[in-house]
Amino acid sequence: MIPFTDSPQKVKKILFVEDNLFFRKVVSASLAKASYDVFTAASASEALRILKEDEPDLILSDYDMPEMNGFGFRQEVLRHSNLKDIPFVFLTSFTDSTLVLEGLNMNAIDFINKETPIPVIVSKLSNIIRSLETEHLRSVKELRIAAEAINVKSVPALSPQLNGFRIFFWHKGFRGYPGGDFIDFVKVNDRYCFALLGDIMGKKWKAWFFTFGFLSYIRAAIRFCVLDDDFSLSNIVHKINKLICLDESLQNILSSLSLLLIDCEKNTIKYTGAGDLPLVNYKEEGGTTSTVISQGLLLGLLEDGFYDEQTVTMQSGDKLAIFTDGMIDIPSNGTKKSDYPFFVSKIRPFLSEKESFNLIRSNILAQINDGNQMDDASIIFIEKL
Repeated sequence: MIPFTDSPQKVKKILFVEDNLFFRKVVSASLAKASYDVFTAASASEALRILKEDEPDLILSDYDMPEMNGFGFRQEVLRHSNLKDIPFVFLTSFTDSTLVLEGLNMNAIDFINKETPIPVIVSKLSNIIRSLETEHLRSVKELRIAAEAINVKSVPALSPQLNGFRIFFWHKGFRGYPGGDFIDFVKVNDRYCFALLGDIMGKKWKAWFFTFGFLSYIRAAIRFCVLDDDFSLSNIVHKINKLICLDESLQNILSSLSLLLIDCEKNTIKYTGAGDLPLVNYKEEGGTTSTVISQGLLLGLLEDGFYDEQTVTMQSGDKLAIFTDGMIDIPSNGTKKSDYPFFVSKIRPFLSEKESFNLIRSNILAQINDGNQMDDASIIFIEKL
């Protein structure tokens, strides 16, 4: 995710579903005054259409509505994997304890009586959102403690030192969670060094959990092929993919991969990709920027991933950048869009500078925060000295 504009803390979005026009306007105006971004719907069916386009931070729904009541709406929301975890609050004039219990059994967070003064309703929702944010921060902290305790890392501490090359990398997990992006370097000797960047499909800890399975296979395949004096990246990625396809625990788990082999003696970089984004290749002579594309399929998709191999010859001042799709995801009308050309246009002015990556980091990467980041974001940047 690359914002390129000043972005304050993310404004929380609330979807308010209420068939009474007057009450809907009064509550939504009060929520907007409290600095919430409010979407309104007059019915459950209208709300479901909105949810196809946008995912709010909280859903506030009336119970007593025509056509589909609040319980029916809640059940529809629970059927969608991308919506079922959105916090849900019922707003109703019914106070029957059996009804309340039934709603809470649908994993609703709370029932709020419509007779409650509007300022109190707003305050209750604010408390719920603050509590959820606190729980999020606690979860992030616990995940980090767990990762440190078992000493597992999906991103290295330092870049390798190579003759004739400088390597930089940067990573930011989505909202601070350990995520599905992984970075690694395998230095074989003074001549060869592998660099790899991948992205497990999914967000937060569920994707993070599978990174170590993928990383284990990637590292093992690289080392076994090196022992056999096989430096063919297409062969290595083919073996990685076959192992993943045979692993029942990784079935239906997909990942992109950019695998590079830096040859410090020949000043070349070989590249094979699996469902990844094109590499950005800057040539100092002529000041041109181009892309390097691989046609390989995502790891885990098919046993034959059709992996090819590209070779880039590096001259002094040349630069190569690989990155995950979190770098090109941009907020757009409450959702996100991916804009690869926009990202390239933003980093291009810095590629001709001596300290390219430091400039990219301070002018672009430093702007990424919880308010505008849409996914895990990672980049590896290689410069020929």
